[in-house]
Amino acid sequence: MVRNIDLPEALVFYGMESIIQPSVDCTNDDTKQATTLILRPGIARLLKECQEVGKSQSSTTGGNIKELMSDDTPVINFRCLSSTFTTPPSSINKEEEESDEFIDDPFYNLQRNGKSPSPAFLLDSLNSVVVDPRGFGGSSGFARGQWIEPRRSPLPARTVVFIAGDWSIGEQDKVSTDDISWLINAQEEDTEQPTVQDRCAASRAAGCRIIYLEQSTDDSQRQQHITVKENTNTMSLCDAVLMSYGNDNPRDLQPVTLDAISTPGEYWLNPPMSRDDEGNNVSPDDVVKWFRAERKMEEIVGDAECTVVGDAVVEEEDQLSDEEMEKILADLDVI
Repeated sequence: MVRNIDLPEALVFYGMESIIQPSVDCTNDDTKQATTLILRPGIARLLKECQEVGKSQSSTTGGNIKELMSDDTPVINFRCLSSTFTTPPSSINKEEEESDEFIDDPFYNLQRNGKSPSPAFLLDSLNSVVVDPRGFGGSSGFARGQWIEPRRSPLPARTVVFIAGDWSIGEQDKVSTDDISWLINAQEEDTEQPTVQDRCAASRAAGCRIIYLEQSTDDSQRQQHITVKENTNTMSLCDAVLMSYGNDNPRDLQPVTLDAISTPGEYWLNPPMSRDDEGNNVSPDDVVKWFRAERKMEEIVGDAECTVVGDAVVEEEDQLSDEEMEKILADLDVI
């Protein structure tokens, strides 16, 4: 009996915390230290495995990164809230383009209004890349027909999203230093910065598998006053919680490999459905529409002039005039 093994078609590192970590480097002067950002151990090995298998990987914030991005169909793609989403030319089929059902723009294109917990940004990121799907077959390519399906965007059900706890800087630690100014500025510029719980909700609504990567605060992070906020509620909503990706030695046993996160694999058996935090099935389009309407309403209510006028009208409607009050009192006297 041949059991179909579906390798992941896309790996999404959602947020910079999932793909990089701070590291302290000593300068020539032993009294001075500088913070640099490095790939988390195991990332380079995983990206190399994606390159060998021929799958696409997307980073929504991270081997040789330049080499992985240099091909016509790069292994790694970076997406941010200001990205302009376009359909790769190789993914457009001429027959589909001529048909009436062809959709010219498959993207929501909501920019910041599509950020998590709305799944719009995540789905747009997936639609902006293409993969060559593998045919039906068993593990390690047994009885598998290669390249049967045409090129298309990765399916959310065959996408694995990696998330990690949020980084933060306490008010008492915001000292005059250039080493961690990038994190301080990011927190001050975006007061509504998406959290790991928001990213988890967006991934569930999109219909993806989710792996939570724990981050232990090492000495370098403590020296730079970087706090990692592990969210136990979010962990309970993920499909798996792991300590790390492993290391970059391909000969060692690793907790995260393409075979391990396949469907079925070491952490799940069946493809996921779009669901909310309660486990109820949801429609991604309906969720996106709801968040779009809510955020448009927040923009309207956030306008100071509109708020003042609206409150004044409500107060005038609720208050009775002197003439109306006299009529009510007169009716009471008759009774």
